[in-house]
Amino acid sequence: MRERRFYRVAGMTIRVESELPIGDDTFAAKFRRFEVDGPGEDNVHLVHRFSLPEAASDYGREVYRKPPWVIYKNGSGWVYILETSPDPAEKAIRQISFMSGDHTRAQIYNGELVRQAYQKGGMGALTMSPTDQVLLARLLADRDGCYIHSDGVSMDGQGYLFVGHSGAGKSTIAGQFMDRAEILCDDRMIVRKWPEGYTIHGNWSHGTMPVVSAVSAPLEAVFFIEQASENRVVPVANKMEAISMMLGCLIKPMVTRDWWEKMLALVVDMVGAVPCYRLMFDRGGGAVEVVENLRI
Repeated sequence: MRERRFYRVAGMTIRVESELPIGDDTFAAKFRRFEVDGPGEDNVHLVHRFSLPEAASDYGREVYRKPPWVIYKNGSGWVYILETSPDPAEKAIRQISFMSGDHTRAQIYNGELVRQAYQKGGMGALTMSPTDQVLLARLLADRDGCYIHSDGVSMDGQGYLFVGHSGAGKSTIAGQFMDRAEILCDDRMIVRKWPEGYTIHGNWSHGTMPVVSAVSAPLEAVFFIEQASENRVVPVANKMEAISMMLGCLIKPMVTRDWWEKMLALVVDMVGAVPCYRLMFDRGGGAVEVVENLRI
C-alpha cells in the first residue's frame, strides 16, 4: 500500500503518493501550512516510484530542451526528463515523469540520487524536482492563473501584490510589512481569476525570507516596485505599460504557444480589472505608510 499526503495551494489539492514511507519530515517544514486531510474539488495526483524505467527508444516529439530539463509531447501526454548535468558527456537521468495532457496525473520515476535525498528528508518540492513551479505554472494556465515574480501580503483582508525582478527589493518590502500584514510569500506569488475577481494565493516558493502562508486574499492593487530615495506611489495610467511590466515578471515554465496565449489574455484582463501603481521606496519603512494612505 502506498503512503499518501494531501496539500492544497491556490484552490488545487495535490495528492502525493509514494512507494516509500512519508514521514512528518520527508518534505520541508514549509509544506505543513498547506497540508490538508483529503481531496478537494480540484485534484492533482502525483505517484512517486524509486527506480528508473528502462530507457525508451522514442519518448515522442521533443518540445523543450534547457538544462536540466528535456520535455517531450507523447500523444495526449507529456514526458519530463530531469538530467543530473548539462554536460552531455556526464549526462545521466535523475527523474522521469509521465504526465497526463492536463498535468493533473503524474507517474514520477526517481533515480538513486532522489531516493537518497528523500530518505534524508526535508524535500523542497512535492514533485522532488528542483521546483514545483514547472508543474504548477502549467496547471495554473488552465485555471486562469499564473506565477509572478512578486511578494504578496494580506492586510485587513485585502491582497496587495509587489511585482519586481530579482534584486528589485521584494524581500525588503515584505520585511517592512511584517508587523502590519500577513506575508504570503516574498518572491513568487500565485494570482488566479475567480468568478468574484482576482485573488492572490500564498505558496511555498519563497525567496530569502522563509515565510510562507496558505492564505488567499482578494487582489486590491498591484505595485511595480522601484528602489529610490523617497517613498511615493504613482498610478500607471498607460495600460500597455502595465501589461508589458507584468508580462516581463511572469514565471515561465515550458513556454508553448497556447501557454503564451492564455497568459496574454489573463494579464490584459488583470491590468484592466485591478489598479496598478509604481511604488518608489527606500529602506526606511515608509512604503507601508504610503500604501496605507492610498487605501484611505
